[in-house]
Amino acid sequence: MNILNREKAMVIGIDGGGTKTRALAVRLDGTIAGIAESGCCNPNKDQHASEHVQQTIREALQAAQAAPEDVAAICAGLAGLEAEEDLRWAEQFTSLAGLSCLKQLVNDAYVAHAGAFCGEPGIMAISGTGSVVFGINEQGRMLRNQDYQHYAGAARHLAYESVHRLLAGYGAEEDQGLLREVLAYWKVNTLEELYERGSKGFVEGVHEQMRGFGQMGPIVTRAAAEGSPVAIDVCNGLVHALEVGIRLIGAGFRGEQVLVAFMGSVIQDRFMTERLTNGLQQGLGHKQYTVVQPRLLPAAGAALLALKLCESPIHEDVLQRLEQYDERA
Repeated sequence: MNILNREKAMVIGIDGGGTKTRALAVRLDGTIAGIAESGCCNPNKDQHASEHVQQTIREALQAAQAAPEDVAAICAGLAGLEAEEDLRWAEQFTSLAGLSCLKQLVNDAYVAHAGAFCGEPGIMAISGTGSVVFGINEQGRMLRNQDYQHYAGAARHLAYESVHRLLAGYGAEEDQGLLREVLAYWKVNTLEELYERGSKGFVEGVHEQMRGFGQMGPIVTRAAAEGSPVAIDVCNGLVHALEVGIRLIGAGFRGEQVLVAFMGSVIQDRFMTERLTNGLQQGLGHKQYTVVQPRLLPAAGAALLALKLCESPIHEDVLQRLEQYDERA
């Protein structure tokens, strides 16, 4: 590793999602020196995605009192990075003046998996703004449910389905709480007004539509926990889709014991977590699925990959320092 001043050397770990982009500036011993947060990193969902990623890099370095020249490696996990051609925009997003270092550009699911399992085999099931079931098996093979043309669904899909059912007349007396929240969310007074707003796409612009429905997801999971039949049925559908996705990826593991971690606002909702965990514990085939808590959050997982990229030793004390990161702080 060609570093002029090892004491000042940093790595940058980036977790870029469909809602927020987080960056950590981390010293080579795993000490977190700077934290920054901005908006969506996915260019398919936000026209300011590039600015958000570059902003987090600059602000994380400023918080760490470090310069771009001090960076030994960057690992960026970016939502929307799905194919070889996406590396072009990902490279541009992570380029700053003075920043010349080793770089690893991957999908955000990859850094989430790295943080959760720290190099061990397992399955990361993500459902929040976006959704993917991503596994790395005992042989190091990467497996994704979307490669099998399977998609479990995210927050906006809960919202779409709930709104469509209410408009179609499926709401019962027990769904009145859900209905009131949905009407208030869309700033209308009646189902008829919501129906007319829906005929115009609810809101202008594809990005705004996806954002608007995505932010409505917690209304649905909360209503399910409170007993709304429409919300329960919609949530159960997504739970089943996630379970199928996990078992689909689990079929690519040789061992009978498979570790699974959850990430994302939808799948980590208490109602969803309990139902999905219970479903996975039901006997089906020869696999046994154990749900575990991720050891590191995704941004710290990205920093771990950056440390590995520049061949910095990874000892237990390094992992313990990375564990100090809490995105809620």
